[in-house]
Amino acid sequence: MKENFQKLISILDKEIEAYSKLKDLFEEKRDLLKKAKSDDLGVIDNRILAQNESIVKLNNMRKTLSMELLNKDASMSEFIEFAEVHQPAQKEALMLRKVKICNILDQLVLLNNQNVELIKHGITITNKMLETVVNAFAPQGSIYNGAGKTTDTHDLDMWTINEEI
Repeated sequence: MKENFQKLISILDKEIEAYSKLKDLFEEKRDLLKKAKSDDLGVIDNRILAQNESIVKLNNMRKTLSMELLNKDASMSEFIEFAEVHQPAQKEALMLRKVKICNILDQLVLLNNQNVELIKHGITITNKMLETVVNAFAPQGSIYNGAGKTTDTHDLDMWTINEEI
């Protein structure tokens, strides 16, 4: 049983390292979004996906070990409770890793939310730029009133024919 707890701690250490690398990638992506370097975004997204795959593999290893120890997919709290009864010497190490993982995950959520907002802002700016380009090159028709006279187009955004009142 002690060997299984050592394996679990080793897997958790690898998860912490993987989540830290993912955090660094999210920070790098945030910086690219701030600098509007869209060409590099695909590269960083591929690196994020690759890192995510390694995290999934580590999670699967942890789940397998969890099945061996507790016969279920256990949470960190359940591992800590189990260690308190069966391996008290490992309890502190598990608690320390739980805190580290929670801290990193909080940072990941914050970075991801920032990246989403930066992407939304980038889409808004891109839409405005496209609208400006289209309006600059689109032929401007004249707007006529009922008497056949041209009217000022600044007042009439939606209408093509305006009746004089």
